[in-house]
Amino acid sequence: MTSWHSFDDEDWTYNDGSGTLFGHGGGIGDFAMSYAVDTSLGTMLNGRVSAEIRLTSPTGTGAGLVCRADLGWTFVAFHTVSPNPVDHTAVARFSVLQEGVLVPIAQLPEPITLSQGFNHFSLEFYSGRMRGEIRTGKREYELLATCPHVPFPGHVGLVKFYGATMMARSVTAERTLMPFVAPTVLERTRRSRDFAHDVFLCHASPDKPEVESLAERLRERGIRCWLDSGEIQFGDRLTQRIQEGLRGSRYVLPCISPNFPKSLWAQSEYGFVLNAELGGDTSRTVVPLMLADAESQQIPELLLDVRRVNTRNQVEFEEFIAFLLSH
Repeated sequence: MTSWHSFDDEDWTYNDGSGTLFGHGGGIGDFAMSYAVDTSLGTMLNGRVSAEIRLTSPTGTGAGLVCRADLGWTFVAFHTVSPNPVDHTAVARFSVLQEGVLVPIAQLPEPITLSQGFNHFSLEFYSGRMRGEIRTGKREYELLATCPHVPFPGHVGLVKFYGATMMARSVTAERTLMPFVAPTVLERTRRSRDFAHDVFLCHASPDKPEVESLAERLRERGIRCWLDSGEIQFGDRLTQRIQEGLRGSRYVLPCISPNFPKSLWAQSEYGFVLNAELGGDTSRTVVPLMLADAESQQIPELLLDVRRVNTRNQVEFEEFIAFLLSH
């Protein structure tokens, strides 16, 4: 099947001429399940997959999309199932399959009625956030859920249940670098009015190259960073410019490293915010950022009970970026 991979080629056929994938029934386990992924797209941690899907089985059907799938029966799925096929209704679910065990995560409260022709399915996934949508021609259904399972990159593709026969066409997928639920215009306007910067990067001088690289990654994602190398010009009064940066930043990020405990400047910068917080000003928040060589014993005592972000953990770092963008 060209770049499509399935576990039983008798279950799936790909027509290169029409770009249509056919599911021929079959399947294994209690749910008579089978799935196929497009390996040409590589693996994705965050992205979107969509397809036009038509179920041709008269009863007991179910089908949908998968993401973060490996080749050993692990994936996240947004799909339909038909608990009562007599009245032609179905339910939409998020489910996780791990080591052959299928676990429902969330379900749309209302039943849906699929069109007899093709229905448009889409699945967006970003960190632990999931959004599924089905358009039937008559109306749209949307299901949002948090799914912390399967937090590693994987393939995207299609799944079917109960030995269903199906057709899928116009399968598309793309990687995304931004959360699919972006802040509203009002939220962005309020954020811009309250703070000139989203984050203030507090660091020791020997760590500047790593911190500058980190700031560039954040800026590429739309995070406004205050970093001394770009904000303090020749002739500026250092203390005044740093205080302006701290007052104008929503989050202060002490960049923890073996050098950090030796930097008096860095300690005074995050100390400014902690002192304000003790005085009742909670408009700013300190979030420790663990650099590549950081160890837990290098975290200042006043920050030991504060939730930190490890830049070496890509999933955690992506979740933090999503948090910044949504706040």
